[in-house]
Amino acid sequence: MPLGDPPNYSTPRTLGLALVSMLGALAHFALGAAEYTRIGRYEGLFEMILAGLLLVYGVLTIIRFFEAQDALSDPRPRTPMYATPHEWLTFYVGLGFNVSLALVSLFWGLRGELLPWHALAALINLFGAYLAWQSKPQPD
Repeated sequence: MPLGDPPNYSTPRTLGLALVSMLGALAHFALGAAEYTRIGRYEGLFEMILAGLLLVYGVLTIIRFFEAQDALSDPRPRTPMYATPHEWLTFYVGLGFNVSLALVSLFWGLRGELLPWHALAALINLFGAYLAWQSKPQPD
């Protein structure tokens, strides 16, 4: 990343990724609970656990976004904001959770009774995966 570029966390794309991830997580909580008895207890629980992890990811990402926004106005930064391990971790985890939940949603949508809602949740997650891919840090 060239000197002078904004840190990865401070971009509106990261804010969008966090919000879309939280929205997708809430949709999967609802679908996991609604399909709990139709598809299976363990499958519904698995979806809700993945959704919980995605929700935690979204909350932590939005916190990092606001920390980066605050750090941009700091006249004496204490730590460099470039090339942190968190940037790569945000990319891998965001992409992994969103793609996983999109696949889970499509698979269970075909087995359950709420196909349009599962398809909508899958689209939300695919958009989250796209935002995660777009926020991929540039190698040094």
